[in-house]
Amino acid sequence: MTKKSFEKVVQEGIRFVARFFPQSRYLYFPLLSAALVWAIESLREWREKIFSWEIWLDPSFVKVKSDDFILSFFSNHSDLAHAFAEEIQARDMPALRKFFYSLYPVIGLEDPFLSGLFHQEVASQNYRGIAEQYDIKIAQAIVDIEAVEEKGRFLEGLEAIAREMASFCADLITQTSVQRALAEIINKEISKDID
Repeated sequence: MTKKSFEKVVQEGIRFVARFFPQSRYLYFPLLSAALVWAIESLREWREKIFSWEIWLDPSFVKVKSDDFILSFFSNHSDLAHAFAEEIQARDMPALRKFFYSLYPVIGLEDPFLSGLFHQEVASQNYRGIAEQYDIKIAQAIVDIEAVEEKGRFLEGLEAIAREMASFCADLITQTSVQRALAEIINKEISKDID
């Protein structure tokens, strides 16, 4: 087998995902990012996570967090503390809890798919945008992914791509830096198609 560059593997991944989601480019990064992170973390378990919507559809574990936990979450993340300073100062728990519901899975739990789905918002520190679009974006992603024909073939292909990407990234740094590199490559490839 010839040695490939990480960029070539990502390009192959984009072409593969595009066959299943030609009109849903917004899914390229979250799917490839999640596949990569899950492959690195546990090659055995990542398959189940792709179609496991427990974090998104059953937020009961988020709803039972105490006010102190929620205040700590916002206060201990400097960007969040700045973005929600008024709510924190006023101890506006209904507002903070509403934002927490969307931000905690993305920023606190760092769910790989959700982090990818909201990558642009996190990068631009548009935390209120995440809260506004959370349910809408997730519902659309679920509809698009569930509509995939030949799910078995899709999962097999995504697993192969994830394994190749993981082989390049096994010793890498952090999820954030891997996602940043992946996002740059995907954005470059997508912009080539648009131009």
